[in-house]
Amino acid sequence: MLRLVPNEHRVRRWASDARLDWITGALVLVFVVLRLVATTDRPIAFYLDSPSYFDFRIWGGVRFPVVTALYAAVGDHRALVVIQALTGAAAWAVAAVVAGTVLAHRGVRYAFQGALLALGLTLPVTRFDNALLSESVAISLTVVLVATVLRFACRPTGATAIAVFVFGALWALTRQSNALLLGVAAVVLAGLGAGRADRRLAWRLAAGLLAVSLLGVLLASSTTQIQEYNTAQILVRRVLLHDARERWFLDHGMPDNGRELLVPPYENRFGDPAVELQEDPTFGPWLRGEGQTTYLRYLLTHPGFTITTPFSDDGALRPFAVGTTGYGSSHRVVPDLVETLFWPQEGDDQTVLAAFVAGILVVAAVSATRSRSRRRAFAGAGGVLVVAVANIVLVTHSAGWEYERLLVPAGVAARFALLWLLAALAGDVSVAPASAVPGRASRHRDAGSSGAATDPAPRTSPEPAVADSSADRGADRACGPPGTS
Repeated sequence: MLRLVPNEHRVRRWASDARLDWITGALVLVFVVLRLVATTDRPIAFYLDSPSYFDFRIWGGVRFPVVTALYAAVGDHRALVVIQALTGAAAWAVAAVVAGTVLAHRGVRYAFQGALLALGLTLPVTRFDNALLSESVAISLTVVLVATVLRFACRPTGATAIAVFVFGALWALTRQSNALLLGVAAVVLAGLGAGRADRRLAWRLAAGLLAVSLLGVLLASSTTQIQEYNTAQILVRRVLLHDARERWFLDHGMPDNGRELLVPPYENRFGDPAVELQEDPTFGPWLRGEGQTTYLRYLLTHPGFTITTPFSDDGALRPFAVGTTGYGSSHRVVPDLVETLFWPQEGDDQTVLAAFVAGILVVAAVSATRSRSRRRAFAGAGGVLVVAVANIVLVTHSAGWEYERLLVPAGVAARFALLWLLAALAGDVSVAPASAVPGRASRHRDAGSSGAATDPAPRTSPEPAVADSSADRGADRACGPPGTS
C-alpha cells in the first residue's frame, strides 16, 4: 500500500507532462472522426506491387517484414484498409500530443496540434489508407518517430530514448530505403549529441539505431530483385537516352543494345522498358552482374551529377514538394487552401512556400545562438530535415520512377518538423533543466550568470514551462536518452 502513493503521483505527473486537456482532446476527436470519414466507403486500390506485400519472409523477401507480417497475418483486403485507417488516426493523434508536450505556450501548442492534424487530413496522406502498399504504415510510423525525436531533442530521457529506438526499428524495417536512412539518422544524432552533457545517452541511442540500420541492410542484401529493377529504371531514365552518359557506360562494359530495347512494343507483360532490360538475354546478365556497381562508379566519378541531380527538374525535389494523389482514394475533408498550403502544386505557390521555409530556418538559426531551448529545437527539427534531404538524394539515385509515392513519408516528416520549429520560435520550448542529467550540473554551474543554461520560458507565457515544475525535475532526474522499396 505504501507504494501506491508514489505510483499515483507518477501517473499524475505523466498526465501533466502530456498536457492532456479538453482542447487537445477535442482537436484529436475531430481529427479521428474526419480521418475515418476520409477513407470510409472508398474502393480498395490494388497494384502490381501489392501481392508482394502479402509474402512474409524475413530472409530473402522482396518486401521488409513489418508490412508483410501485417498483410500476411490479416489477409483480408477490407480489414487491412480499416486497420491502416485506424492506425493512421491513432499515430497522428499520438504524434500531436507527444510533440506538443515540450511547447511551453498553451495557445501556440494548440495551434501547432491543429496544424499538424490538418496535415494528417490532406489527400496525399489519407489516400494511402485505402492502398495496399507500404506507404500508409510508413507514414504512420514516420509521424510517431518524428514526434519522439523532437521530444528527445528537448528532454532527453531514457524512456524517450527507448521510444525513439522502438519506433525507429519498426520504421527501418518497413522498407529498404528506410534502413539506410536510419543509419543517416544515427550519424546525425551522434553528431548533434556530441557537444552536450547528455551525449552518452545520445551516443548509446545512435549506436542502437545504427545496429538496426545494419540489420536492415543485411536483410536487403538477401535479395537483389528490387535493386536490379531500380537500376534498370535509372538506366532507362538517365543513361540510355543521354549520349554522353551512354558512351561512358558503354566504355565500362554495358552492352550496346540497351537503347534498342526501349522501342515499344515491349514483349514483357508489364509493358515496362525496365523489365525489358532485365529480361533481355544480352543486357539482363550484365545488369544483374555489373549494372549496380557500374552505376555506383559513375556516381563516385561524377560528383557534379551526383550532387545536383536530386535538386534539378529530373530529381526528386519537386515530387517531395507536391506530394501525390495518384494512389488510393479518399474523400476531401479539409479545404483546398489547406491542401495548397501543405502541398503546393503551382510554381508561384511553391516559390512563396520555399521563401517562408527559408525564413523559418534563418530565424531559427539566429535564435539558436542565443537560447539553449531554441538551440535544442533547432537541432531536433534540423536533424529531421537533414534526413529528409538525404531521402531526396537516395530516392533520386536509387529509383527511376514513382518519386511522388516514395517521397510522401519524407515530405510529411519535413512538414512536421517545420511546423514544430515554427511553434518553438513562436512560443519557446521547455527543456530539461541543467541539473536533470547526471554530470550536467557541474558543467553548467556558472552558466546562470549568462542565462543561456536555464533558458526559462518567456514570462508572458500563460503557463509555466515543464522544465520549471518540481514534478518534472524529479522525472528528469529519475531518467537518465515496389520494384521500388
